[in-house]
Amino acid sequence: MRAFRTTLLMTAVSGLALSAGLAHAADFAPAAAGPADGPLDGQVEQVIVTAQKREQKTLDVPIALTAYSGAMLEKLGIQEFEELGQFVPGFDVQNQSPNNPGFVMRGITSDSGEATNEPRVSVYQDGVSVSKSRGSYTELFDLERVEVAKGPQSTLYGRGALIGAVNIIQAKARQGQDWNAKLEAGDNGYWMGEGMINMPLTDSLAVRLSGRVKQRDGYVKNLLGGEDFNSTDTKAVRLAINYAPGDRFKLDVIYNYETDNPSGTSFKSLTYLPTNPTTGAVIGDLGRNSGAALSTVAGFENDQKLGLNRRLWSLTGLASYKLSDSLTLNSISAYRYFTGEEVFDPDGFSLPLFTFAEDAQGKSASQEFRLNYDAGGRISAFGGVSYFWEDGSQRVPLLINEKVGALFLTGKLPFPNGLPLPTIVAVTPAALPANHLEESTNFGKTKSYDLFGDVTYHATDKLELAAGVRYTYDDKESGYAASINGPSVLGGSSPTAGARGLIVQPTAGGLAQYRGFTDSGATYRLVARYAATQNINIYGSVSTGRRPKVISAGAPSVPNGAVNFREVAAEEVTSYEVGAKGALLDNRLTLEGAVYRYDYSNFQTSIRNPSNPSQIISANAGEAKSTGFEGQATFQATPEASVFATYGYSHARFGSGLFEGNRFRLSPDHSLSIGASLSKTALGGRFTFVPTYTWQSAQFFDNNNDIPALQTTTGVIKDTVQNERQKAFGLANLRASYQPDGGTVKYEAFVTNLFDQDYIKDAGNTGDAFGIATFIAGEPRFFGVSVSIRR
Repeated sequence: MRAFRTTLLMTAVSGLALSAGLAHAADFAPAAAGPADGPLDGQVEQVIVTAQKREQKTLDVPIALTAYSGAMLEKLGIQEFEELGQFVPGFDVQNQSPNNPGFVMRGITSDSGEATNEPRVSVYQDGVSVSKSRGSYTELFDLERVEVAKGPQSTLYGRGALIGAVNIIQAKARQGQDWNAKLEAGDNGYWMGEGMINMPLTDSLAVRLSGRVKQRDGYVKNLLGGEDFNSTDTKAVRLAINYAPGDRFKLDVIYNYETDNPSGTSFKSLTYLPTNPTTGAVIGDLGRNSGAALSTVAGFENDQKLGLNRRLWSLTGLASYKLSDSLTLNSISAYRYFTGEEVFDPDGFSLPLFTFAEDAQGKSASQEFRLNYDAGGRISAFGGVSYFWEDGSQRVPLLINEKVGALFLTGKLPFPNGLPLPTIVAVTPAALPANHLEESTNFGKTKSYDLFGDVTYHATDKLELAAGVRYTYDDKESGYAASINGPSVLGGSSPTAGARGLIVQPTAGGLAQYRGFTDSGATYRLVARYAATQNINIYGSVSTGRRPKVISAGAPSVPNGAVNFREVAAEEVTSYEVGAKGALLDNRLTLEGAVYRYDYSNFQTSIRNPSNPSQIISANAGEAKSTGFEGQATFQATPEASVFATYGYSHARFGSGLFEGNRFRLSPDHSLSIGASLSKTALGGRFTFVPTYTWQSAQFFDNNNDIPALQTTTGVIKDTVQNERQKAFGLANLRASYQPDGGTVKYEAFVTNLFDQDYIKDAGNTGDAFGIATFIAGEPRFFGVSVSIRR
């Protein structure tokens, strides 16, 4: 441990001089002021953040924190989380669809859609937890800033911040009238329109209305005709109201509404060729990024087509009242609701073996009261209480064509060509149902109470000590229900055995069974920050995170039997971190570096049920460890030229249990981003070029690392090839703009994935449970132009 601590400190200090990483301070400007093309005084400016519940410069915050202003997000062309993750060291986002994202922080993934599970990385909107992944992926527009805090942040943020927190600070209404509008268009039928108007109604009341509409055709061809896969269809609107009758009281009310209706996700089989299901003619190839032949079945889920139909809205109230010059009472009130149904073809080929849907719904309410104390002396502090309520469900209907299944599960469906449907009907027994439906639903309810406090003590002019603690008590309930529309012949139904399902055994009467439980625990943080100089800070911290106990619910072992409830112990992590931050060369250069180590116990993961591999259940994977380094820097060479870069190293491995020695899923060991902002005054205006390049090393998509010995499948087909991984790859982007001198109109051209790099977003998926892994293609090269106006 002594050697580890010494190495930790030396690496952090050397990171201050050597790290190349994107300063989370770059190009700060208020969101309403428009995109900043670079500070004209030749210095790197800093975003003011509130990660510690008070306003601070990023260099003064003893946390590995990346923050971007709304102006910087616009300069980089970042419109959603997946793009944001490419420029934040230690943070990555996988986007299968807006309904199925994966948030990865320092190697730890949070993406479960089950209503009974808790997140490890939670998204917050103005401090309000969006705890369920199905409602967390939202459009990033009209923002003040984004703060990404790495490491256990439970004491500061509360639930869902086991290993990090992403806080989206939305632009508020304010005094002063202004507006902006932007229109983009490009290839693949892309267009995007957005706008904002802010206006005062009285001296104490102002309103702000903003919105975005974005559409793009799918980029994976639908070989069976119809809408191509992986399209974009998003509409989002926000209304913000500010009421400030005096200097002591302020109230912000924010209403968000968003809908997402993209086409189906391109689950592509590399086992079976795309064919015409009627004639058997081959119509495609086995490429990971080429066209797919996928479809749904008439009548399934009321004839909803492949794709997502998601709707979410939220209402938030942020109030503060100055009780005195040193004491402020803050209140955060929120209500959220989401519903999303996604229909997909998980087997990845044209025959209707399986057709799935996921219908996820959730609603939550929260209330926090917090007192902040700061008299300008040696001690500042905050403390408070909060309440969180949530009620969610995840319904999963599965339609099985048992005629196709009979051949597939016995290994008699030849590959790679398969067979035409008419031939399959002719050679299989008439008793096999073509539309056997099995449906399961999991339920999760939570009532949670928090008590928290944090104190910062300025021991000397250079030394600052902080300590925080949070106690959480949960009253939870897990539930499960399952039903079938008739006996499954393949499942072994008979007059004596009763009506059995093939994958899911029904609960009695198809009704839900519930189990209630309670859980409680405390987390803490201890932090020291030393100001080596006016512009250089060194810090160290020990902090803990806790993911509450889970009661996982699974199908009965026999038809109409008892639900299999399994208790998974609370997941706990202890984090050690040392970092350094500094501004050098008259604030023209900012450097930041941090090294960390995590020790986990009772690491909760999702595995396939050994007795039913098609079913996903929660399990305790034992111990896990993660060590790593993150660095970021910006250099403002001249008022018109800056360069920036990030680098993250994460060595995250399972330490014991089933996956001992394996890498964590969606966790590359290395990732980096580099870029520049170059401006030139010419032809009566200002030209700006922003080239960027992001790169990551190889990654796996499952904690089993696609190791054949750890693969559990249903049927005779076994997955013996370790190909469910993405090798190292990089993406280059370029944006170029022109704005006339003194003008309010800006013209821009952009291209993403400039060199048309092939890569995949995911592999394995539902098909992996049957030995036929599927692959989801990443975005190809896109290009477009835009025009914007700001008044």
